[in-house]
Amino acid sequence: MSEELHRQRVLNFLNAYYGGDTKAALKCCDDDVLCMVYLPVELFPYLGPRRGKPALAEVLELHEARFSDRRFGVKLMVADSKSVAVILDVAFTKRADGRVVQLTSSTFYTLHRGLITEMRTFMDTVDAIEQLTGRDLIGPLLREAGPALRPPPPRIARTK
Repeated sequence: MSEELHRQRVLNFLNAYYGGDTKAALKCCDDDVLCMVYLPVELFPYLGPRRGKPALAEVLELHEARFSDRRFGVKLMVADSKSVAVILDVAFTKRADGRVVQLTSSTFYTLHRGLITEMRTFMDTVDAIEQLTGRDLIGPLLREAGPALRPPPPRIARTK
């Protein structure tokens, strides 16, 4: 039974967060909630470890200020008596230039007494940085490395 309650709590959080309702999102969380997004904090200092509802509210307000539209689609959600794991397709529209950033992210939620106590988010770091900054990171690295980093062409198995 707690699995379904945890699943619904996380869905409520996601709907509130992506819908821009910070107050409703925070109602889903414990007062001492830990939020961690695994991206380089040198580039995204607001995404380092954040603890407590006020810190989480700052992150949510910053996202609201930077992105005019936020959407998500659940690809996979698994819940048990203590946690929920979610893979999302997300899209953010940047206010600064109108570009749409589309990423796949995975978040692992820990819940206690029906509230989110911890959330840890992972995504393709290079893809996220390229989309958020509008800069190609891989092309220059491949050109600099030359053929050593380029993968060999796929081998095609011969059938008799």
